[in-house]
Amino acid sequence: MIDEPTLAQWLEQARSFVDERKYLHALQVYRKITSNAPSLDIAWVELAYVHYELKQYDAAEKTLLKALSTSKEPQEILFLVGNLYLKLNQHNKAITYYKKLLMHELSLSKDLRAHLNFNIALAYYHRENVRLSEQHFRKTLKIDPHFPKINESLGELLLRRGLFSEAIQYLKEAIKVEPYSWIGHYLLGMAHTKVYDWRKAYDEFVVAIEMDPNEPRAWQMCGEVLVSLQQLDEAEQYLRKALELNPHCTDAVVDVGYLFLKRGDYQHAREFFERALEMEPHHPKALQGTRELTLSSKSHS
Repeated sequence: MIDEPTLAQWLEQARSFVDERKYLHALQVYRKITSNAPSLDIAWVELAYVHYELKQYDAAEKTLLKALSTSKEPQEILFLVGNLYLKLNQHNKAITYYKKLLMHELSLSKDLRAHLNFNIALAYYHRENVRLSEQHFRKTLKIDPHFPKINESLGELLLRRGLFSEAIQYLKEAIKVEPYSWIGHYLLGMAHTKVYDWRKAYDEFVVAIEMDPNEPRAWQMCGEVLVSLQQLDEAEQYLRKALELNPHCTDAVVDVGYLFLKRGDYQHAREFFERALEMEPHHPKALQGTRELTLSSKSHS
C-alpha cells in the first residue's frame, strides 16, 4: 500500500508534466499510480486524457473501461467513456454509455445532467435521429437555460426540421447571449432566407462577415440574397469574393450562374451551371438553373 502523501506527490508530478505537455513522462507516472492504487478513479481518468492527447485512442478507451470496471461511483466515468466515443465519431457506442447514465439521471448533479443531455443530443443528431436529438436539446434547456450554445444548437436543429419561425426565436436568443458568434449570425441569416426575409438575412450575413471575413459561406449567402433582391452588381462582388476564398464553393458558382441568367447573359450562365455540375453532378440548384436557362433561351429565341 502506498500512503496518501506519496500518491498526492505523484499526482502533482504527473499533472505538472501534463501542464508542460510532457505527455510521455506523465504517462509513466500515471501508470505507476494506477498500478499501486487501482481504486483511485481520478488517476485512471487523467491517464486516459494523456492517451487521448497522444492520439492513443485505443489505449484511452481501455483505460476508461478499466476504470469503469473498478469504480465504486462510475457515473462520471460512464460520461467520459461516452464523450470519448462521441469525439471518435462512434455515435452508437456513445449513446450506449450515455443511456446507462440516463438510467440514474435523477441522482446526478444539475451540471452533469445538462451536459449528459446535450451530448446525447449531439450523438443522435449525427445519427440523423432528429426527433431524439431535439428531445434532449430541449431537456438540456429546461435543466439549464444558460447552458452554452443550447439556443444556437436547438435553433440549428429546428432550421433543419423546417420549423423556421421557431428557429429564428432561438437563434435570436442565442445572439443575445453571445453577440459575437459567427455561426449564430450565419444560422439566423439562413433562417431568414427560408421565410424570404431577404433584408434581415442580408444584415445577419454582413455581421457574420465582420466576425470572420475569411469564411466564404457568409460571402456566398450575401451574394445569393442580393441576387434575390435584384442587386446584381453588388451580388457579384460578394460571390467573386466567396470564390476567391474557396474556388470549389459549388453554391457560389451556381449563384453566379443565376446572376448571369437574370442579366440575360445565357452563355455565361450556362458556363457556370456546367462548371457547378462538373463539381457536383447532382447539385439540385445547378440542375434547376440549367432547366430555367433552357426555358429562358426558348422564350427569347
